[in-house]
Amino acid sequence: MNFMAPGFLTAAVVAAMGVVALHFIVTRRARSVVLPTARFVPDVPVAARTRSVQFADLLLLTVRVLVILLAGAALARPVFPPQRERIARVIVADVSGSPASLAEVRDSVRDLFRPGDALVSFDTAARAVTTPDSILAATRPASSGSLSAGLVAALRAGSRVRDGSDSVELVIVSPVAAAERDRATGIIRAQWPGRARLVRVTPSAATPTSAKSGTSPLPVQEVRFASSSRPVLAVARRHVDTVGAVVANGTVVVAPFERRWRFSAESLSHARVIARWVDGEPAAIARDSASVCTQSVAVPVDSGGDMLLRPAFIQFRASLSASCRPVVSVPDTSLARTLTGSGPLARSAQFLAASDIASPLARWLAALAIVLAIVEMVLRQPRKGETER
Repeated sequence: MNFMAPGFLTAAVVAAMGVVALHFIVTRRARSVVLPTARFVPDVPVAARTRSVQFADLLLLTVRVLVILLAGAALARPVFPPQRERIARVIVADVSGSPASLAEVRDSVRDLFRPGDALVSFDTAARAVTTPDSILAATRPASSGSLSAGLVAALRAGSRVRDGSDSVELVIVSPVAAAERDRATGIIRAQWPGRARLVRVTPSAATPTSAKSGTSPLPVQEVRFASSSRPVLAVARRHVDTVGAVVANGTVVVAPFERRWRFSAESLSHARVIARWVDGEPAAIARDSASVCTQSVAVPVDSGGDMLLRPAFIQFRASLSASCRPVVSVPDTSLARTLTGSGPLARSAQFLAASDIASPLARWLAALAIVLAIVEMVLRQPRKGETER
């Protein structure tokens, strides 16, 4: 049994010891003596404090100590630890357009997956799945995935499996293409407190994965900065809010942007996120075909202001245009070293708990303490013929 707040139990033990110590101090009635001058003494009960080395009212003392200990134990929230496995796995499966076959990804995950493990699939966004067969049910986009999105979901999954294991192993099933890496990938990977295992699958030869120098950008079919009209592939937000910045390939534009549009899960599953709001929500996406790159930008810009003339915004637009380039599939060896890492496996205690742990025993201990408190009130009532404490 473990206690989630052991300080309350310690305080209860100290308080119980104080009650036992105070039980030595008793108050007794003075012995009546008939004196000639007794008529001058007020007719009130007389009590004197004396020290006693013998316990009296052991039942009352026991009840009081139990009330304090039970109340402290209830506040300490005892829990029975679950049966723990030695190692739990968080498996991150690439279901984007980078792998040549999702069936190969599914088979690799099947060989690794065990009951109690966490499974995350990712393309441009990440989602938790329950079984390896769920990978084939996913709608596969033509573009490359985002390793950053998969790693963020893996950190959350680590908090879900921490309570049932001593260590947590990160397993990444992906071809590890260069285009799946962005500037945040290394930073997010560093948040995982341990090494990882990389299971490579066959890359797709036709999937855009990295932009080579000297290649000419694809013609952009549409780049629309939303004002009042709806951007392509976007839907209206239920609640309009304001965000302070937008980021594209490291270029940050700071301004109070009013967000009226968002991109649904359906549109994101077939597109690449090329710009994000400062809170991580997609602000612009792109869809690639053989000869055309279709972009949709949900960034509101007032044509009457100076936003279009700002250097940061000019660089922002250039970053969006540069994101549409024909590329070939090549594995990234430096990315593989970054993802694998070094050192021991992550310890389960290094992950934050996913949610507060319930303590069903605490309510029963509290109820028993209340019942004994009522019994104590009955027992300490003075009885006829007994010495009053």
